[in-house]
Amino acid sequence: MATLHLALGVPPSARDLRHCPTSCGDVNITYPFGIGTGCFRPGFELICNTTTKPPKLFFGNTTEILVQDADVRYVMASVVFNIATTPGLLGTYNRSWQAPGRVLSTYNDLGDTSLVIVGCGIDVYLFDDDTNTVQGYCRSECTNLALMEKKLSGLPCNGIGCCTIDLLGGVNAFRFTITQREELTRSVALGNSTIKAFLNYIDPYSFNTADLLSEKINASTIGATGSIFSVVITDQLDCSTAQLGLNKTDYACSDGSICLDQINLQRGYHCTCLAGETFDYGNPYLLHGCKQGIPIQFVATENG
Repeated sequence: MATLHLALGVPPSARDLRHCPTSCGDVNITYPFGIGTGCFRPGFELICNTTTKPPKLFFGNTTEILVQDADVRYVMASVVFNIATTPGLLGTYNRSWQAPGRVLSTYNDLGDTSLVIVGCGIDVYLFDDDTNTVQGYCRSECTNLALMEKKLSGLPCNGIGCCTIDLLGGVNAFRFTITQREELTRSVALGNSTIKAFLNYIDPYSFNTADLLSEKINASTIGATGSIFSVVITDQLDCSTAQLGLNKTDYACSDGSICLDQINLQRGYHCTCLAGETFDYGNPYLLHGCKQGIPIQFVATENG
């Protein structure tokens, strides 16, 4: 349900944020995200790691922000797990991810997100973080390394060397368990290699034996596209709740913007500058942040 904002809460203005950092490395920073006191909405604090070249922008400990959409509907982020294993010993490894404040969701209208796991002799189970129910399963086995290099290098995961699990619907937290299996690992000497897991969006990851044997990977070394996350305001159930009573002082949407309930999640909403028959632009979370756009025109084309 879409609701036009009626001057309830008072979001900050661009002037209020003039002292705030506007970028970290190559990534622009746009409110409600921010760095430093008074520069972000609660739950949207970012960290700029200046010890790397170029500096990297992080949201929590495991989520690296790669691109921030100008109208703050989406962010592209990298979520990577490098899981160290002990040669000669079989183990079970539990990992989890949650957006701080659960303000990011894998649901978007641009494409699907998948969990990719690179490793040998492993069973992988994906669980819903709230209900503990199994959401997906995959297995990755290995054969002769030279044969894998010849036959599988550059191809999407098919259960040999790597496997994938789709994240269906809106997900703002998940956990997964990786169990090593002896009967699936004997054919490859892995040495001190690690199991790698990461989120990937649209373009399928292309398998490479170098990734299988490496000690550590990141989004750039594996050529992953990262993931597209929708930005969600989660401190209220939906738009109607956020606009009522005492809640209105925390209402996130600015004047002239539209409030939309978040679909495929149990709670939350987001703000947009799209309105009626015009394509408006700007930042719907800033006071007077939405700018009047131009009428939307639909053009029919014919293929000859």
